[in-house]
Amino acid sequence: MIIKHLLQIIFFNCFFCMLGYSQDTVRSLSEVNVSTFELLKMKTLEITSQSYSRNQILYSQPEDIGAILQKFSGTAVKSYGGLGGLKTVSVRGLGSHHTTFLIDGFTINNTQTGQINLGQLQTDNVENVTLSIGGRNGFLLPASSYTNGSIVSVNTFENNQSNEFFKIRYSTRIGSFGEIDNYLSTKISKKNLFLSAFGKYRQANGKYPYLLKNGTIDYKGIRNNNDLLDWYSGVTFGKFFKNDAELRIIYKTNGANQGLPGAVILYNEMANQRLSTQSQSLNLDFTQNYKKIAYRIFGTYNYDWLHYSDPFYLNNTGGISTVYINKSTQLGSSFQYKLGNKSIFFGGVESRYSELIFSTPNSAIPKRLNSFGLFGINFNREKWTSELQITVQSVLEENNSGERAVNRFKVNPFLSLENIEFGSWKWKFKAWYRNSFRMPSFNELYYNSIGNVKLKPEEANQFSVGLSIKPIDKKFDLTVVLNGFVNRVDNQILAIPTKNLFVWSMQNIGRVNTFGYESRVRIEKCFNSFWFTDLDLNYTFQYSVDVSDKKSPTYLNQVAYIPRHTGNLIYNLKRKNTGFQISTSIVSLRYSLTENSVSNQLNGIEIVDLGVFSKINFKNKQSLRIQFSVKNLLDSSYSYIRYFVMPGRNYLLTLNYAFN
Repeated sequence: MIIKHLLQIIFFNCFFCMLGYSQDTVRSLSEVNVSTFELLKMKTLEITSQSYSRNQILYSQPEDIGAILQKFSGTAVKSYGGLGGLKTVSVRGLGSHHTTFLIDGFTINNTQTGQINLGQLQTDNVENVTLSIGGRNGFLLPASSYTNGSIVSVNTFENNQSNEFFKIRYSTRIGSFGEIDNYLSTKISKKNLFLSAFGKYRQANGKYPYLLKNGTIDYKGIRNNNDLLDWYSGVTFGKFFKNDAELRIIYKTNGANQGLPGAVILYNEMANQRLSTQSQSLNLDFTQNYKKIAYRIFGTYNYDWLHYSDPFYLNNTGGISTVYINKSTQLGSSFQYKLGNKSIFFGGVESRYSELIFSTPNSAIPKRLNSFGLFGINFNREKWTSELQITVQSVLEENNSGERAVNRFKVNPFLSLENIEFGSWKWKFKAWYRNSFRMPSFNELYYNSIGNVKLKPEEANQFSVGLSIKPIDKKFDLTVVLNGFVNRVDNQILAIPTKNLFVWSMQNIGRVNTFGYESRVRIEKCFNSFWFTDLDLNYTFQYSVDVSDKKSPTYLNQVAYIPRHTGNLIYNLKRKNTGFQISTSIVSLRYSLTENSVSNQLNGIEIVDLGVFSKINFKNKQSLRIQFSVKNLLDSSYSYIRYFVMPGRNYLLTLNYAFN
């Protein structure tokens, strides 16, 4: 059944692509004139998106993408340990499955878990990270990326052309708990092609001291089985053609061997579980602009190998040693067509075939075919913009060994309205609505310890109204953004770790309502050609409660691990190429279960980081940057997840070298 539908989808994709190639003439794009109005519009801070630039990454020295997303408003990051530890993100109270992750325009998929481990997404080669909520940052994205509530888009150094013929990037880090980190990347660019390659190696013993509070008793210990060794490498080839077309071929591979520290319960910190992973991906991408149409054809193949072992697990075989192989193939195309001078019609189709193989006998052998379709129109006038999107998602399930989940078909609409006014202040208003839908992962449905094929998919309805204000004042740069939002999620699936980071409990908790608002303030001031300072502040309130059953003891209780209050402060002061950054993250108390009792309460978190940096520029287009950072400056004892204690004060020394 699935193979038959897969062939139909491939045929439709090929037919769609042939339409793009059917133009019988080719010409160069004409020069684009940008009006003063458009320039002012681009300088207005986006209401529905937040970005983190390369300079900000260098200032804060985050260990992974998760540490960056934690700085954004509306996000709640769940972290289960220090360097290399599992990290997931919740955006505006929705589960991590409702966020699409794109790296250089390609989606990151994991049908097995449905979650992306942010602790394994490096930042050494990242040029910028953008979180878009209720919108998108391009028209030629994969159709599947429009079906979720938010999009995290990452652009890297290796996958874009440079004006320089040859570039080198190198960084090395030495930190607490045995951390050693080295990254090297090179890129060669000519007029019509570029070739890049990179490699990264990271290790740490992870033995950090911690303080665990149990009532009136304080217990001190050393984190064990928290070692990490991982590596990344890849190569990219890009070719540009005379007819304004581009071809990219990207190959990446990475692997890890690490301990899985268990929950520290009743002073028992022993854990012996190990996790080894290896991944390979091949991405192909072709884009072209022709007259009023631009289109993209892309394909991806992913191979993920995972080995989990627990030699001390009590069973009749004397432990657990299980291998999981997750394969996925993706094929899609997208387009945009300019209607007149103001509006854009866009769309796309995509199919993704996934299968999971368990090494344990009598296990499920699930297969899934996801098909996506997108059609949308963007109306752009002088002072207002509106957009309508319709996405279609079809899910076909198979299980060669046992019961399968129910097939699904869903239509999801999106509507937004945006207005801009100018005077002595720039005002930007935006309101939007999105309906999104996500299937349970293979693990949630079929895994022996936790799987339940009766698990219902989640459906979310999101409403949001936002406003940004920017005074026109040359003395300083100030921007204020305010957002109010309401989310309604039916059949929300809640994932809670039990014995360790590999065995979870999956629950449908019925209906969840989330009410909240975000506020963001950014102030920039350039005193003269030497001194520069900026300040970023954000605060989020989220009232995310269970409204499934009025008779339930958890009715109107805050959903597990969703804080009501989060906030960040980031301050930079710089003189020429030397300066410092201080940042503070605050998370209010949370509950480990949706039953909001005192026994399930987790204390709030206050983390302060400090970094001092200096950069030296040489005459032959070389630069050297050194930074010393203190993470958790106040040596706070805290945990994002109950009993998964986090590191105390730790140090990091970073050296960055760049040629061109």
